[in-house]
Amino acid sequence: MTKIIKSEQKRSQILTAASQLFSDHGFKINMDQIAKAANVSKQTVYSHFKNKDELFETCMQTKCAERELSPSAFDMNATLEDELVKFGVKFQDLLLDEQSRQTFQNAVSQSNTHPEIASIYLETGPQKTTLLLADYLQSKVDSGDLILSTSSSPIIAARQLLLMFHGKSAYWGFFGHESGESEQERLLYTKECVALFLNGNQPR
Repeated sequence: MTKIIKSEQKRSQILTAASQLFSDHGFKINMDQIAKAANVSKQTVYSHFKNKDELFETCMQTKCAERELSPSAFDMNATLEDELVKFGVKFQDLLLDEQSRQTFQNAVSQSNTHPEIASIYLETGPQKTTLLLADYLQSKVDSGDLILSTSSSPIIAARQLLLMFHGKSAYWGFFGHESGESEQERLLYTKECVALFLNGNQPR
C-alpha cells in the first residue's frame, strides 16, 4: 500500500470520526477526542487539518455534498407537474434526514462565532439546490412548457418553490420535533404547492 493511499485512508478515518462527533456533541469537541475516535495520533490529525475550524468546515462541505440533489433528479421527458412533485418529495425527505438536520443545526450554532461556516453551508446546500431547480425551470421555459410571471426569474421562482416545499414537517424537524404528518399528507401538501406555483406561472 502506497503512502498516498495510506494518507487518504487516514484522512477518511478522521473525517468519519469527526463528522460523527460534531453531529453528536457539536463544536465543543476537541482534537484529542477526534484523534482517539479516528484511531490516529493527534499529530496525524494536524497533518491533514491545520485546526478544528478547518476540519469542521470540511465535514460540513462533505455532508452537504453527500446529500445534495443532482441533475439526475429530473426526468426531462416527464411532465412538469409530475417532476416538480417528485422533486418536492425528495427535497423534503432530504430536509428530514437526521444527518441533514444535524448539519443545519451545527451551522446555525456556529453562525455567530464562525460565520464562514454558515456561508459554506448556504453555498454547498441551499444555494446549490436552488440553482439546480432554477436550471430545470429554465429548461422548461426554453421548451415552451412554462411561462414565468413577468416579475419572476428562474432563480426567484426556484427559491419560492423550495421555501413552500419546507412545509410543517421540515420546520418542526429543525427543532427536533415530529410534525405528526403522514407520508400521504406530506405528498398532498407538496402537490398543492406545485399546483399553486403553476397557477402563478402558467404552463403552456
